[in-house]
Amino acid sequence: MKLFNGLMVLFAVFFAAAVQGEVQQYILQPGDVISIDVVEHPEFSGRHKIRPDGRINYPVLGEIEVSGLTCEQLVKVMQGKLTSYVNNPVVSVSIEAYYANKVYVLGNVRNSGQFEIYEPVDLLKVLAMCGGLVNQRVKTLKIIRADGSVVTVSTKEIFGAGAKQKYMMYPGDTMFVPHTAEIPWALISSLLGIISVSLGIVLSVNALAKK
Repeated sequence: MKLFNGLMVLFAVFFAAAVQGEVQQYILQPGDVISIDVVEHPEFSGRHKIRPDGRINYPVLGEIEVSGLTCEQLVKVMQGKLTSYVNNPVVSVSIEAYYANKVYVLGNVRNSGQFEIYEPVDLLKVLAMCGGLVNQRVKTLKIIRADGSVVTVSTKEIFGAGAKQKYMMYPGDTMFVPHTAEIPWALISSLLGIISVSLGIVLSVNALAKK
């Protein structure tokens, strides 16, 4: 079962790599609750829950497709639509509640699985949630976004001195920590010991044979 799960994870990573890109902003999805505020125009401001069809019903404007957009993109859409009703509309969009409030951690960590979050969290906090890395030699890890894009992150950017937490995880994201090959020094040491003893016996036998 573990092998099957591992293969599925690797498949997801390689499939998502085909559309690789650093998408750092959360993508709105059905079930999210958003707040749209228009400065000095409360009649156009309010909270909206995104329906299963990805739309909201907005005052005067009617049906608006918002699923699949970032908050920044939705701001531009709303400014364009409100221009006919408001002079130079100043719009802000915020997320009041996430529909999918979980992130997933897979791979070489102490406790893989799903973890609840209530706001975007940085990678250091996510690693703390899952108990940290099993192998501290891991150099990179993957963040698979909810939209399928993949971000490769160097662990130096997470643990390094003066590192800035510029990478965040959003609901629906998955962190994948690859397994790295470790050199089995204990086994190598044992094998070298056996080889040394065997070589000593062979040399002794040869020495006796020459006498």
